[in-house]
Amino acid sequence: MRSKTLILIFALWGILQSMSVKASVFELKVKIKNAPDTALLLAHYYGEKQYVDDTAFRTKDGWYIFSADSLIPGGMYIVAGQNKSRYFELLIDKEQKITVEAALPDIPLTMKIKGSIDNERLYSYIQYLAGKQKEVNDLRKTKERLDPKSDSSAIIDKRLGAIDIEVKDYISNFIEKNKTNFAGSFIAAQQEPAIPPTPYKPDGSVDSTKLYLLYKNSFFSNLDLGDSRLLRTPAYHARLNRYFSQLVVQSPDSVMKEVNNLLPIVKRSRDTYRYFVWYITTYSEKSTIMGMDAVFVEMADRFYSSGEMDYWINKTVKANVLKRANTLRPILIGNPAPELMMLDTAMRPVSLHSVKARYTLLLFWDPECGHCKTEIPLVIDFMKKDKNRFNLEVFAVCTDTNMRKMKDYIKEKKMPFINVNGPRAYTPFFKDLYDVFSTPVLYLLDENKKIIAKRLTVDVLESFLERYEAKLRKEK
Repeated sequence: MRSKTLILIFALWGILQSMSVKASVFELKVKIKNAPDTALLLAHYYGEKQYVDDTAFRTKDGWYIFSADSLIPGGMYIVAGQNKSRYFELLIDKEQKITVEAALPDIPLTMKIKGSIDNERLYSYIQYLAGKQKEVNDLRKTKERLDPKSDSSAIIDKRLGAIDIEVKDYISNFIEKNKTNFAGSFIAAQQEPAIPPTPYKPDGSVDSTKLYLLYKNSFFSNLDLGDSRLLRTPAYHARLNRYFSQLVVQSPDSVMKEVNNLLPIVKRSRDTYRYFVWYITTYSEKSTIMGMDAVFVEMADRFYSSGEMDYWINKTVKANVLKRANTLRPILIGNPAPELMMLDTAMRPVSLHSVKARYTLLLFWDPECGHCKTEIPLVIDFMKKDKNRFNLEVFAVCTDTNMRKMKDYIKEKKMPFINVNGPRAYTPFFKDLYDVFSTPVLYLLDENKKIIAKRLTVDVLESFLERYEAKLRKEK
């Protein structure tokens, strides 16, 4: 009896396993009437990019079949022709045995889908909007032939306004009816955040600060940053990038505050978590805004150096991130500037830290650099005008090894600076110390040789110093 029970148990287990394997298989069958392609591509979105997943060749009876032996990640997938022309997009979630039939040239309007309620609803939505858009276009063409002041023109305007209301109601109702499925989540994520009612100050004027905060706080109300399916749609990266580039104050403290606020949300999915960390890391590294490298260093220390990202990032990428962070860390704004001890034109050693001035402008330049030929005359003019006003000196480091070129250029331009030759130094290589990979590069130091600004241009130097001194006076 016991052996029969075991046999039944193993038999049942085998049935369950086979059912599980069958349920986990992905299959997308596509037939496109009039398509010239012998093969189609299947690709998916990931953040701001798209990646090709598979190729399907046309069968004798005209089908293209994509398949996988396991479920593929939820998201929006692209079916494209051999020349990468996009034919249509599909939402993939739990239902992964899908059949699509359509015809060129109007694929969205001829789309017939089986096996995916999400996509049936999505294309019903697309077809409805396409119909309304056609109606709007026809009405506008008719209106162009009419007298703008005629009754007929007014009737068309009234109808256009009614269509606008109809469409907005349709979208709102679609999202509400489908809020528990992927189609509803995707359409909701495509919508602009609702603009809150305008707040007013006691004097009756618009409270723009409060309005900004209300809008900012509702910016992700219709897009779940912890939904990995939305990460694989065009909506996710676009909204995230708009938030950090347009709504967040571009300072290290403000950016990191937002990072900390959003981390609990993105951590709900491992995919959104790692993408968010990677996004902030690359966003801060590429930023041209002064001081944002502090965010990059903090991200590297917190998420990469700790090993927290090791489960998905390869060793080479991690090593590059950490190497870059180690280069930037000593020269972040607020840190003491690394000492430079270099030979001047008389072959005498001169120390950066020995410069006696309220401010020191550290300038890296090259005699052959075209941009330097524009900036250096501006620095000279600034020194003639404002050297005494700000008690400022220039410590100019020529990056070229050729002393003759350096001396000739200094003489030609009459550079009234402390001029030294970078390669002739007693201190470590200046390019590594100050991350100099192009010229000119300008750092501004205070009287204690602390970095207070970096990678400035001369045209903003005066206004920066004025604001900085005003800030110091206010702090006192």
